[in-house]
Amino acid sequence: MTLLLVLACASAPMSQAPVGSTPDVPTPTPAPAPEPTGAPDPLAGKTLSEICTSDLLLLKWEYDDLQRNFAARCCVEGGIEDEGWCDLDWPFSDVPDCGAYDQMRNAIFAYYGYRFSKPEYQEMFEKQPWYRARDDFDADWLNPVAKKNVDTLKRLRAEKVACMEYPAE
Repeated sequence: MTLLLVLACASAPMSQAPVGSTPDVPTPTPAPAPEPTGAPDPLAGKTLSEICTSDLLLLKWEYDDLQRNFAARCCVEGGIEDEGWCDLDWPFSDVPDCGAYDQMRNAIFAYYGYRFSKPEYQEMFEKQPWYRARDDFDADWLNPVAKKNVDTLKRLRAEKVACMEYPAE
């Protein structure tokens, strides 16, 4: 009896991975996160400490109330742990440049996703991990406290209340 053994040889690459190796499987690219829709709530999920140590407090309390009652609002359990802050005047313990009012006002808008056109504010807020510019920004999203504080900050800036115009550097 004769046994016939046939071996085949091909020049094409092997279509299977060698034993013990993992075949090259393309890694799926994650889809980009969908753009949020509707009005954001910047205060959602924030602790009192997070609110009191950021401009978020301008979305929670009116400016005038904060000037009178900052310690009562923030220097309580769960709020600011650093007693040094509680001994200072809010929002400034020195005479700031009047542009500080603009920064505070623009922070309110930034928390709601306003897309800034001035490079100075683009650069300032794009560095913040919480800032997400939104193409669908709507000023009506601002809560009533934020709206009132925007008006107050505009007025304080225009009237140069407790601030100075320092010369440009």
